[in-house]
Amino acid sequence: MLGGRECVGEDADFSWQQAAFGKGKYRRKTIGFGKFNKKSKTYEDLEIYIRELSIVEGGIGCAVWDAAIILSRWIMDNQQVFNDKTVLELGSGVGLPGLVAAYFAKEVYLTDYLPNLIDNLNYNLQLNKVTDPSPTPTPISKNDPAPEGGYLKQTKDITQNTFTSLLDWHQPNSPSVPIPKADVILGSELTYNMLNIDALLIVLEQYLKPEGVFYEVLSDDRDGVSIFLEKIKALEWQVEIQ
Repeated sequence: MLGGRECVGEDADFSWQQAAFGKGKYRRKTIGFGKFNKKSKTYEDLEIYIRELSIVEGGIGCAVWDAAIILSRWIMDNQQVFNDKTVLELGSGVGLPGLVAAYFAKEVYLTDYLPNLIDNLNYNLQLNKVTDPSPTPTPISKNDPAPEGGYLKQTKDITQNTFTSLLDWHQPNSPSVPIPKADVILGSELTYNMLNIDALLIVLEQYLKPEGVFYEVLSDDRDGVSIFLEKIKALEWQVEIQ
């Protein structure tokens, strides 16, 4: 633990028991990339600070999923994909992949469908605001002190190029903030069931540029994966599976 926050490297597990810690309760995590310096208590490449919600308030978007960790690691290894690009993250949850991408992209839109999640995305965005290269960021409020320990090596202020918006896939024309067509759309475990696949396909066709790319990390044992792949291939999308 660092300053009351769980310190998480590139391997992380999601626990529903830990997530269900009650309404009004929060958990803070540091997600680190690169080697961990024990002396300075920082990760060499990047640190992202995350506040997780209870499952009561955030639903399945309340915490960092394993797939989000994997996607974020991929972003760190493929930074050139995002250079000067507009990026849209669907089903952002607590926003980890989108926040990582914001350090390399032209602009990033973090989206989800619950107001509580959007409020928390705004919180996490401010939590990672770079205002001073000193090792201690400015507190968000008197009751929520700034995280101790490491600090971002990047000097980019991602609050200037990152935006949040409600986006209900079943009402894709009504985001709370105008969302432009994206060069890159990101998602982790978006196709975990069959109920939202058709809506997801509509959102992808509406918000992805014709030459754009959709990157998703998913588990192949999820109910909706095979159907999603079948339908997206039927739309004549070029699909690569790794």
